[in-house]
Amino acid sequence: MKYNKGLSAVVAASLVQGSLGQTWCGKNYMANQSVVPPGGQFILPATSYDPLLSFRCAPVFRPYLEEDAKNASFIIDTPIVYDWITGAEPIILPSGSGSSANLGTLDVTISVGSVKTTTTVPVNATGIQIPIDISKLVSQKTAYNVSCSATYSTASTSKSQQFKTSASLLYLPDTTASVTKTDLRTGALWVRPASGKAGAFVPFIPQGFYVNFDTYLAKNMTMIDQLKADGFNTIHPIPPYDNLTLFEQVINKTISDGMYIVYDMRSYYKNLTAVAQLVNTYASLPNLLNWETAHEPDGNSDPQNAAKQAYDLIYQMDGYHPISIVLNCQDYNFSPYVTGADIVLHDAYPIGINATYSPVWNTTCTPDFGHCGCDNCQGTLDDVKVRVQTFKDRLNILGFDRTKSVWTTPQAFGSGAYWNTTPTGVQWTALGLTSFTHGAMGSKSFQYPTTTGSATTIENTAINVTVVIKQVIQPFLVDPTATHVTFNYQGVDAGLWHNSTAYLLLVSNMLNGSAYVPWGEVGLGWVTNATTQVQRILSVSQNTNATGLNFRPGGVGIYTATP
Repeated sequence: MKYNKGLSAVVAASLVQGSLGQTWCGKNYMANQSVVPPGGQFILPATSYDPLLSFRCAPVFRPYLEEDAKNASFIIDTPIVYDWITGAEPIILPSGSGSSANLGTLDVTISVGSVKTTTTVPVNATGIQIPIDISKLVSQKTAYNVSCSATYSTASTSKSQQFKTSASLLYLPDTTASVTKTDLRTGALWVRPASGKAGAFVPFIPQGFYVNFDTYLAKNMTMIDQLKADGFNTIHPIPPYDNLTLFEQVINKTISDGMYIVYDMRSYYKNLTAVAQLVNTYASLPNLLNWETAHEPDGNSDPQNAAKQAYDLIYQMDGYHPISIVLNCQDYNFSPYVTGADIVLHDAYPIGINATYSPVWNTTCTPDFGHCGCDNCQGTLDDVKVRVQTFKDRLNILGFDRTKSVWTTPQAFGSGAYWNTTPTGVQWTALGLTSFTHGAMGSKSFQYPTTTGSATTIENTAINVTVVIKQVIQPFLVDPTATHVTFNYQGVDAGLWHNSTAYLLLVSNMLNGSAYVPWGEVGLGWVTNATTQVQRILSVSQNTNATGLNFRPGGVGIYTATP
């Protein structure tokens, strides 16, 4: 690999640009500061008493390559909603229409460049795929603008209703270098082998760890072998990467081990000259999964357009890899920051905090003041559940439900600073399971190395969990035909997927008490013989009987079921 000799100087200059902010998530937090409401709250949409059509379209994959051109498709969504989410428009439905079957259809036209296709789509439907041959288009780095229009006519209306929306189509030249596609039907990534050897694209759920480069990886590369042995597939080196020779050795080691890597630009993403040099240097890595630019820009109150500027530049130069950011705050300028990302991670770390008093700053924590290590958290597993679901809901409100996905950052540290304890292995597992239940499509724990020494600690638990995620959970998450619903019963969080053949059930007891959940409360009311119809894959502090699930405090379970 050839490195740019001027890169180190550019990066070093960027590192001194920032300083510790006097606020966190827009809030004062020091004893000598006054309470000033932070502002920046997400604005929820107004309710509509009349039906609205949320007409949306998007390509199935981003990017498409030349080799995909004849098999490209778009996704059309036409749900009826009653909130003024982005793009929703009033629609006059037939009088007395009591179900989706009676709502009729839309004549939908998709136009991109010289290519056009028209088809009929049901009203109040999601995930309708429309094939389109884009081989007549010229592959290019610049995304194509796509126009999607719909016409709705019913016998009870005197004239047709017109609806329009737009999308972007990224259609790139074929390449033998690394490419990470995003399946916009599910939010899952599709990758080729991390080794750089030829192979087909396959769906992929990242399971990885943040690892400090200078402190750990540069001194002990066997950690890469250990992470692979523990079943992880992705490594996120935490910068700075000051020793480029050692960094190259780390990269080569991850390639030989078949591990994907995330390149982190957190220290210099606001310096577009540095960003350009980094993209030129590392875009061709065979195991580059994605770029990560802004790390906690909301906490630090970084310029709200900085992530978007880096995002646009990276897409101008690369386009073959998605871009992620990490948001720390529960509700501070979410909307402007997420415009600079395809993947939005949270890093809510609730285990072991004092939610109302900061041991670091010796001040109280309220929605308007203080820094307790997890913004506006309660100090429970529920904080992560709520954070992931809230991020998903906000992206939908903003019109990004197809084009931006959410990943999770399970807490794998503690016993210092704001945190008086480290999560146990089962707590770490619950953080991951509740994240998948509420829509996360990737997981990068913070940080490695973590607790070892007994079967109850994170690393020893991970050996079993990672295999189950890959072999059992991932096939359901990446299946665009699978249905998914969530349940909450007496503090037990549950996610249920159905792929027309089998069911996947993830359950986590989010409370410190025991619980019992009947099968019907998690969507499996049809179970008549749990012994033959329900298969235990993994459980800790949790079991089943003929009528439901039993939980001890913090218990988790992974099950499949077949009628």
